[in-house]
Amino acid sequence: MLRLSGLHTSYGPVKALKGIDIEVREGEIVCLIGSNGAGKSTALMTISGVLKPDRGEIEFEGQRIEGAAPDKIVGLGISQVPEGRRIFPRLSVLENLELGAFTNNAGYGKKLDHIFSLFPVLKERSKQPGGTLSGGEQQMLAIGRALMAAPKMLLLDEPSLGLAPIMVSKIFKTIKEINNEGGTVLLVEQNARAALRLANRAYVLESGTVKLHGTGEDLLHNEEVRKAYLGE
Repeated sequence: MLRLSGLHTSYGPVKALKGIDIEVREGEIVCLIGSNGAGKSTALMTISGVLKPDRGEIEFEGQRIEGAAPDKIVGLGISQVPEGRRIFPRLSVLENLELGAFTNNAGYGKKLDHIFSLFPVLKERSKQPGGTLSGGEQQMLAIGRALMAAPKMLLLDEPSLGLAPIMVSKIFKTIKEINNEGGTVLLVEQNARAALRLANRAYVLESGTVKLHGTGEDLLHNEEVRKAYLGE
């Protein structure tokens, strides 16, 4: 469904991605793990069109998309939930969700009902400003906003960051539920243990390159991964 081939991306003089190759098949959860600065978020930002690659290819459903504008990429079926949530704090919960549907307003009511079934608290607080929600509720809102575009693939950047353990469990359960409903997910996550347990396959990024890849189960038991990322 998605293929990155020899992808290079820079921030000014800093080469953040140095020729990575990644594949995501339809219906999978694939996670990217690695230390801070490894290039994980850069990969998502390049896929979503926020960053332009120096060279390399990004192919989505057989179509080359590297360098395309972010709104076009959303229209093709890729939605990103950015690190730090980045909701609109002064807009209501409902208004935030409405903005998520700006490229695809078909079936608006049905999509909204689906979001409220995933996150009932958002329905209860639909008239509240987004900035009054807790961190976990804001993360739910950010995911819901992305889902309002009815994406074929969801990019999630550090969805558990800064959340209490009970909320982390809820977010990961929701990611699995989205996948069970047919959603394809590319997940960047510092909580490597939880991510690898959830993922079909995973890639370990180090200094802008892919160091290891395999099934989530295999990498959970990989000695190098256990020492570097699982604290064992």
